[in-house]
Amino acid sequence: MKNLLVVDDSKTILKTAKLVLEDKYNVYLANSGKMALDIVEKKPIDFVLMDVDMPEMNGIDAVRAIREIEALKDLPVIFFTALSSKEIVTDCINVGMSGYIVKPYKPDVLIEKIKSVLGEN
Repeated sequence: MKNLLVVDDSKTILKTAKLVLEDKYNVYLANSGKMALDIVEKKPIDFVLMDVDMPEMNGIDAVRAIREIEALKDLPVIFFTALSSKEIVTDCINVGMSGYIVKPYKPDVLIEKIKSVLGEN
């Protein structure tokens, strides 16, 4: 089973994502970009689902920091956020996103996007 890290500052979003994904993946949770960075450095994470708008370290900065770690430079990341301005999407593209989902999302859409990025059918 693949290891998935979900990063969001909302406890509700984290709980919901865990419920949706835990029967298909080992789900790790982080409530900040800094916590996400700490987890990916210590655990064998296969995939990250990252919120953009978080205090302390936003998702884009967290992915930039992850990309600076040689072993993690190609780690697949899907951003999921309520933000969808052209500037935010461009920033996500520039840090090498694997996909983008706008909240609120449908669980089946989230699962299909993850499967697609991971090459699972």
